Amino acid sequence: MSISPKKKVRIKANAKVVILLQDHDAIGRVYVEIQGDLKSREVMVEALKRLEDGLIYSDEDCTELIESEYIEVFRKKNSSRRDEEEFIFLIDRAYAEDYVVSAKLIK
Repeated sequence: MSISPKKKVRIKANAKVVILLQDHDAIGRVYVEIQGDLKSREVMVEALKRLEDGLIYSDEDCTELIESEYIEVFRKKNSSRRDEEEFIFLIDRAYAEDYVVSAKLIK
């Protein structure tokens, strides 16, 4: 994953980042809220640091804190699997960086 050093946009106050995690056919989203006057690149770096050991949330409003050592990801919805039972996959937070597919500033 690369972050373009050409963009030098300053982020003021609160910034929210959504991080998409994927393992085979299971996908999950976690959210990070970062406060302070940081450049967009610094916000993204801080968000990835918090994924491993900081404050991450399961909802976009950043109210449901994930305190577990594991992050839940769910199987993608597929019309051919409607009859199957819903199965939850767990990703160890220490290795979550290996499952990052994308990260995006949402605020």
